[in-house]
Amino acid sequence: MSAPAAPMKSGNREVEYTQTIAYIQHMYDTRHQIFQFVVALNTGLMAVVFQFLQSDKSRMALSILGGFVTLATLLMARRSWTYLNVLESYAMELESTLGYGLVRCTSARMPKGTDSTVYLFLIYWALVLMWVILSVVYVLRSFGVFFRI
Repeated sequence: MSAPAAPMKSGNREVEYTQTIAYIQHMYDTRHQIFQFVVALNTGLMAVVFQFLQSDKSRMALSILGGFVTLATLLMARRSWTYLNVLESYAMELESTLGYGLVRCTSARMPKGTDSTVYLFLIYWALVLMWVILSVVYVLRSFGVFFRI
């Protein structure tokens, strides 16, 4: 059995708090970068599908790929959001120990309503749904089951 950890000194908590806040900022930057990547990726894939590909089979293949890649980035964004929530909760714990209030007071002062994360995930899921629908349409058209639009 190992000995219980000694309580951290206040100075160590301050360093830990500073690093936690820096990591929270990093995670918000990551969240925005993931969203920008998804928008750029899907815009590019849609341009290729609708403008440059001629056969339904190639459109089907790229639509399936677009759906998988968008779903993978959605799951990555979800993990990032979960980790961000854990970090913010930990920062609030440190604030109560140190007598700080940046995260606690800011979240209390923010306007109440729908969290912006809901809007981001709505866009992510709409893009996944779009790729699923396009994949189904191009699968049916590739095998002659679906009429031409």
